[in-house]
Amino acid sequence: MLREFNTLTEQEQQLMFDAIPLITILVAAADNHLDEVELSEAQRLADIRSYNNRGRLNAFYEHIDEGLTDRIQELYNGMQNGVVEREKNIVRELSKLNAILAKLREPYGYLYYHNFRTFARHIAEAHGGFLRFITVGPKEAKVMDLPMLDPIAKPPEDEYPDLI
Repeated sequence: MLREFNTLTEQEQQLMFDAIPLITILVAAADNHLDEVELSEAQRLADIRSYNNRGRLNAFYEHIDEGLTDRIQELYNGMQNGVVEREKNIVRELSKLNAILAKLREPYGYLYYHNFRTFARHIAEAHGGFLRFITVGPKEAKVMDLPMLDPIAKPPEDEYPDLI
C-alpha cells in the first residue's frame, strides 16, 4: 500500500488506481473510439511519470504502469453501452474522487488532482489535428479538464517548495 493511501478503504484505493484508466477512457473515447495512439500515449505517460515525477507520485505510477493498457481495455470493454452512458458512469465514478482526495494529507490531494488533470490533457492532445495544431477535438475538450473534480488549491510554496 502507498503511504499516502493509509487512510483510505480498499474500495477508495482501487478507485484511485483506476482513476488513470477511467480518465483515459473518458477523454480518449469521447469520440466513441479508443484507438491505439491514445492507448500507447497513456502507457508512455505512465511510464514516464513512474520515474520522472519529482519523487512524490512515482510509487503510484509504478503501481499502475504495469498492466495499464490491459486495465484500460478491461474497463472499456465493460462499458460498451454507448458514449453517453459510458461518460455518465465514468463521471459518476470520478466524482467519488473528491471525497478521497480530501482525505489525503497535504500535499497529496493537490498532487493527485493536478496529475489527473495534466494526464487528461496529454491524452486529449495525443491524437488529431493538422501538423499537431488544434489537436483537441470538441468532444475531448468538453471532458479533458475533468470538471467533475473539485479544484484543490496548491499548498503554500514555503511549506512545499518545488511542488509543481
